[in-house]
Amino acid sequence: MPRDIPNDIIVSLKDRLRDVRHLIRASRHNAALTPRELPEFMLDKVARAMDKALTTVETVSISLISQNPAVHSGPPEARSLAVYFSEDRDAGEALFCRDTYYLTKYLLSELQEPNPVVHEASFAAVHATMIRRHAVLLAATRSGKQKNIGKACAALAIELDAHYRSTASFAPLAADRTKTLLQFSAIALAMGLATYSNHEPVGEKLVETALLALQARPEKFEQAVTGRDNLHTLSDLFAFLIPHLP
Repeated sequence: MPRDIPNDIIVSLKDRLRDVRHLIRASRHNAALTPRELPEFMLDKVARAMDKALTTVETVSISLISQNPAVHSGPPEARSLAVYFSEDRDAGEALFCRDTYYLTKYLLSELQEPNPVVHEASFAAVHATMIRRHAVLLAATRSGKQKNIGKACAALAIELDAHYRSTASFAPLAADRTKTLLQFSAIALAMGLATYSNHEPVGEKLVETALLALQARPEKFEQAVTGRDNLHTLSDLFAFLIPHLP
């Protein structure tokens, strides 16, 4: 049965479809046309048609092979660290990869990054790294203390950024590292808010709130991510923000 296909194969299929769609979108031209540019115009029309077709194919494939197709059509959500790093490691990893993928795509849209390539499967490495390197920090978040949650989320933001810069699975999203750290910090902080409040996520509000809170403090954020001990400084910023945000 299609629903029995392993999750890693499902994610890989979706990522390959996204790669093809990215290449087609990259081939588009939006400049004013002259008669000499008619061939390019025709290619652009074909690219638009193929883009739409591949988006439809991705939607259909998700409906056929995903174990829970409904989750792919809703808004991106940030959940508690306890959900992503639960005793059921496979289920937690699958949720982490899916949610982080959609949150990343959403934030890239908010930050006006054109046609980025982001692979859902690549976030599995970040999930494994958090368990391998930061198991103590993750365990400490169960206390519910903002300081512990802030430190684990700071480690997550740093690992997401480090993975982005070291893997070819991501196309260059921005030359400015501060911008990419802002994106991943907003995702990690949103997960911290969900962990602290211990409630089900509601749409995009947590990640929107996290992004706005960090953007409203550009100097503090820059100091936090450019310091010698950015794990400490970023965790202090997160710990300060977490109890004051919804």
